[in-house]
Amino acid sequence: MEAVAQAKSVYLEEFEGRGQIGPAWLKALHDRGIQAFEARGFPGAREEAWRKTNLRPVTAEHFRSATSQGAAAKALIERLGDLGECHRMVFVDGHFSAELSDLTGLEAGLTVAPFSEYADEAPARLAAGLGAKADIDWHPFAALNTAFFADGAFVHVARGKLIEKPIAITHIITAEASGQAVYPRVVVDAEDSAEVRVVERFISDDAAAALVCPVSELYAGQNTILDYSRLQEDGAETMNIGTANLSSQRDASLRGAFVSDGGKLARLDLIADLEGEGGEIDCNGIYLADNKQFIDFHTWFNHRVENCYSRQRFKGILQGRAETVFDGLVKVFEGAQKTDAVQENRNLILGKRALAHSNPRLEIFADDVKCTHGSTVGELDEEALFYLRTRGISAEGATGMLTLAFAGEIVDMFRVSGVRDHVRRVLMRRLGVDDDDIGEIL
Repeated sequence: MEAVAQAKSVYLEEFEGRGQIGPAWLKALHDRGIQAFEARGFPGAREEAWRKTNLRPVTAEHFRSATSQGAAAKALIERLGDLGECHRMVFVDGHFSAELSDLTGLEAGLTVAPFSEYADEAPARLAAGLGAKADIDWHPFAALNTAFFADGAFVHVARGKLIEKPIAITHIITAEASGQAVYPRVVVDAEDSAEVRVVERFISDDAAAALVCPVSELYAGQNTILDYSRLQEDGAETMNIGTANLSSQRDASLRGAFVSDGGKLARLDLIADLEGEGGEIDCNGIYLADNKQFIDFHTWFNHRVENCYSRQRFKGILQGRAETVFDGLVKVFEGAQKTDAVQENRNLILGKRALAHSNPRLEIFADDVKCTHGSTVGELDEEALFYLRTRGISAEGATGMLTLAFAGEIVDMFRVSGVRDHVRRVLMRRLGVDDDDIGEIL
């Protein structure tokens, strides 16, 4: 029986029986979260935004919240160095790991801390930002996260500060969390005229059949530059269903890089609000799906004021019997004149039984705008493959080279060099291509 079919959900029963988790100042927010989930429940198959996402593996059983840290495997710990030099904050099964983190030498004006550091009272900026953008009445998994998260990452950049060194927040899911739920939470608050680069990454043990429900809330103040990279690289049995909430103020530039390369079921709901005139939100993403993986990107870009600019460019590479979804909405609100918005989704099918769904959409309630959208689903160019084969390149090498060329446009747009280099290595490994084969393609 599904959890939502009971008079009182098993999640409410768990919440009522667990006692207070985390600092006491989180209690009111936790209460709001479980109330919202109990009123909303899991989405049904007839709900348009969820009808292509098979949630039965999630709803058919109860994933109890992971209450302790498992032991992170050596292979997972070694991956912490993939992104190069950065401030490093690590959570294991939803709990801060001081041992694996490195927060020494933080620049003046930069705060990077777990929520649990504030035992008695949260800083004013954290209290104001936590839960401010995640709509728990609308999104059931955001509500679950809000009810059960025990800790989280707080990144604050003071007004006018330039932070050169990237901040990497890594969520490790161990084998001990299998059958349990983990609720990562991140708040990034960059004040006016600041600049910062934040990378959020999810990695997990291949045996971790866990449910991961992350919520990230990012705020870019006036005239601020905020680069946010999100790398979802979970193990083969993990289910990751999360939301990222982006907010840009006047003349802010909020730039996102999104990668999905792992997990049994992965879905990200990306909600971007342009709230200040002259604001820009530019998001580029790539998803790599193989075997029977399911990857879903749903985006909502809300132009709420005039003279704002947004870009969405997502590309998918599908192998085996993988299935992917891209469903994106650009909504131009009444009065949001001079909006400039572009939405693109391109999919490359490498498996005969792979399936890509693409549904870019526009809702426009203003009459002086420039908005475009488009999508393609196709295979590799046979003539290009033939040309490379006549130059002595193997079939596998030619396929890999053309696929890398397809992905290269997106990878080159990733502004954090450590992320860009890492994604290139991931692509080459997934496609079985060596450096000597590709020359200057990437």
